[in-house]
Amino acid sequence: MFPERPRRPMPPPQPFMNRPGPPMEQRPAPMKQQLINQFRDSEGNIDIDKITNTAQQVGKLYGQVSPLFTKFMKK
Repeated sequence: MFPERPRRPMPPPQPFMNRPGPPMEQRPAPMKQQLINQFRDSEGNIDIDKITNTAQQVGKLYGQVSPLFTKFMKK
């Protein structure tokens, strides 16, 4: 594309096993597991009250936002 410009040297490829990064044990938990952990109490049990309150908040938010979406969808 630019023939006058000198090319940059390419870095040598690194072997797969020598790439920096956390070991297998320290990798972050999958997104599903992180989501479930948000609804646990201090003892590690699933907190039904947190789940219920969050579902109610999502329902209220949907009730407030859905009329805006329907306006845009009809146009």
